[in-house]
Amino acid sequence: MQRTVLILVGLLALSTLLACANSQEQEEDIPLTDQIQGSPTPEQLIILEANTTLISGIGMPNANGTFPDSLATIFKGSFKNPEGHGYALELGQDDTDFSAYAGLLPSTDPGPLPLQGIAAMHGTYNVIEVGKSDGDRRDFAEPETTTGRITLRADFRFNTLQGSDDILTVDGEFSGNTVTGEVFFNARAATLAGRLGSDHAVGVFHGNDDVTAYIGGFLVER
Repeated sequence: MQRTVLILVGLLALSTLLACANSQEQEEDIPLTDQIQGSPTPEQLIILEANTTLISGIGMPNANGTFPDSLATIFKGSFKNPEGHGYALELGQDDTDFSAYAGLLPSTDPGPLPLQGIAAMHGTYNVIEVGKSDGDRRDFAEPETTTGRITLRADFRFNTLQGSDDILTVDGEFSGNTVTGEVFFNARAATLAGRLGSDHAVGVFHGNDDVTAYIGGFLVER
């Protein structure tokens, strides 16, 4: 009788351990963001941000404005002029992983460029970023948008496209109609790709640091 009781107690203990292990495994399968109800506590926020990954890139947008490599869409937008020159932006998220992609919209050939001269082009830019929190300014996983106006100078003799305001600096160069170079958004470097015509320029850029992934674009015209 005593042995039977001991066996039963042992089986109950084993069953309890297995149940706890299964419960823990099931909890680990649940995304971190789904384990939190409402706003995260400071302790939960530390765990979320310790597990955050950030990627960004430039690609070719699909017809619906999304990108093949993006995670599940949490923001997308496109910006273009009446002639169809413009760009698309998309942010994606999968639990604590974030993606940011930008790309030029398909458009007509911008045509040949002048061999010399300088053209001042004026227009707007849009930047959007996502990732970790930033105090009272931005919550974890909350997209933040920055917009502004900028003037860029295209120097057709020296093949440069440059300009800045207080937030954004464009330092580009071009070969034919193709623009490459760097952009600095709040002093953070980003890779630039774009297209230049004799009367307009459109560009996109991307970057990421240890806090956010950020993408943006500009469209300027004479």
